[in-house]
Amino acid sequence: MKNKAFTLVEMITSIVILGILSAGIFVSIKHLYLRAAKTKALSELSLDSQIILDQISSLLYDRVPSTVIGSNSDGNFTSIYNIDSNFTTLEWIGTASEALKARNYSGFVDMNASDRDNNTTVSYDMNETGLNAIECNKFGIKSDDCDSLYYGEVTALIFAGAFDDGSMLYDYNNSFGWHDNNHTLIYDITGIAENNISLAVRPDEIYEKYYLVDSAYAVARGEDIDISTCKSLRNSSILSDDNKTMLFLFYNYRPWKGENFCEGNVTILSKEARGFEVGLINESIYFNLTLQRHIRGSENNVTISKQKVVF
Repeated sequence: MKNKAFTLVEMITSIVILGILSAGIFVSIKHLYLRAAKTKALSELSLDSQIILDQISSLLYDRVPSTVIGSNSDGNFTSIYNIDSNFTTLEWIGTASEALKARNYSGFVDMNASDRDNNTTVSYDMNETGLNAIECNKFGIKSDDCDSLYYGEVTALIFAGAFDDGSMLYDYNNSFGWHDNNHTLIYDITGIAENNISLAVRPDEIYEKYYLVDSAYAVARGEDIDISTCKSLRNSSILSDDNKTMLFLFYNYRPWKGENFCEGNVTILSKEARGFEVGLINESIYFNLTLQRHIRGSENNVTISKQKVVF
């Protein structure tokens, strides 16, 4: 009686068939993994981009309209009304909105009671103590170091005037102190007492509405700024091997005091920003954000772009 066994040909054939089946299964599993990874990446990038856009728009909502500019690494800047692809950094001056919402100041002056000759405007409902406490808390100043004059160190006054919509005609270079220029339209505050706001210089004109401002803000990608000369980035621990795709938010700097965004604080909005574009549509600011992520094992990146308008 003969023993039944596989012949060499049968064994080779079986191995080949198993190899083909294994390769097919591997490819199928790989495709399923890539599909799941891409779906997850799209979901995460969509959520991340929406959060970033909401953060920027929230800060821009409390801007002084006429102060928004575009700048570049060469030190050049222009009004948002003239911005183009050469100006890749968005900057603006923000108001002391937290103190306004807490009703620590009204934002309006009594035109008849104010004394322009003595550099004094009268604004009722001023709460010096409340204003000072909120400003110290906003910028992380300890209560022991936050004396009654701290607000004067960070806050200044801008009259809204006839340019509240931002479309005014004036010497833009020397109006708000941008990039070491003069700040003829921002008035330093020397004191607040009994609803009187004392200014460092005599204003050329006073208007009924004003803004208290306490910080400028800037949004820029690492690729569009000189990281090596940026103090706030060199002194931080947030940089990585690929800084070009990082989207930074700079804050707590004051152009009217001769400061630029590299002298303030900085945080990362995204590490996957492949594009950030800003423009103007019908007096409203729009910005477009593109995020991109590489999926391991895939030849193509996952990319998502979102746009938002701030009125």
